[in-house]
Amino acid sequence: MNLKDKFFDLFNLYIEKKTSKKDISRVLKKLLPYTIDQDLIRLGDQNDGGYLIPNDIEGIKKNYSAGIGNLSKFERDLQEKYSIKSYMLDYNEIDLSLLPNESKFFKKKISITSSKEELSINDWLDNEKGDLIFKMDIEGDEYLTLTSISEQNLKKIRILIIEIHDLRHLRNYFFFKSFEKIINKLNKNFFICHLHPNNASKVKNVGGFDIPDMLELTLIRKDRVKNFKGVFSNLPHQLDQKTVLKKKEIFIQKKWYL
Repeated sequence: MNLKDKFFDLFNLYIEKKTSKKDISRVLKKLLPYTIDQDLIRLGDQNDGGYLIPNDIEGIKKNYSAGIGNLSKFERDLQEKYSIKSYMLDYNEIDLSLLPNESKFFKKKISITSSKEELSINDWLDNEKGDLIFKMDIEGDEYLTLTSISEQNLKKIRILIIEIHDLRHLRNYFFFKSFEKIINKLNKNFFICHLHPNNASKVKNVGGFDIPDMLELTLIRKDRVKNFKGVFSNLPHQLDQKTVLKKKEIFIQKKWYL
C-alpha cells in the first residue's frame, strides 16, 4: 500500500476513476427515444403507476411485472381492455385484493438464481412461447436482471417497460462501463420509444449534463417496427404525467441530443 492509499484509508475514503464528458454524452444519446410507426397509449394509474406503451398489443396473451407495490391498475387495464393475463412478482407485503382477478402473484424477489425467496428471470420465462410484455421496477436490481437474461428470453419480450435507477453513479467509470454494456444489450434487440424522468429523483450534474437519478423507459422489439426512420421523438410526450403530483416536473436537457 502506497502513501496515497494509506492517506485515504485513514479517512475511510477511496478514489474512483471519473467518467469523461464524451463518454457520458455517448451513453445519454443511447437512452433517447425514437419515433416509431405505432402511437403510444397510456395504461395504469394517473401519475405514479401509469406507463406509455406502443399500441402494438394484438396477439399478446401475457404480461410479466416484477416489482408492483400497491399500484396494479396497469395490470388491471391490460386484463380488462385487452384480456392480457399478468404474472406478478414482489417480495413486499401486497394487498392481493388490488390485483386483477386473472393474475398470478409470487411473493419472491427477482434474482439471477432461484431459491425459496428468489426467482430468476430465466426460470420465470423459460417456458413461455409467445410474445409478452415485461414491466420491471425493482429499485436498482434491474441491472443484474438484465445482465442475466438469456438472449432467447429477451427475444420473447415485445414491449419492455423498465425504470432504471442510480444514474448519479454514471460519474463512476466502473458503473458507467457496466451500464453501457447493458444498454447496448437492450439496443441490440429493441428501440427505445419513450423516456420519462421520475420527478421523485434528485438531479445531479454528471460530466456537464443534468441527469435525473431515475428514468422510466419503454422499449419495443425491433422487428415490430416496420418503418424505422432513426428520428428522435419529442419530449415530453403529450400523455406524460408527473410521477409525483406535488413535485416539479423534470425535463431532459436539449444538450443530451447534441
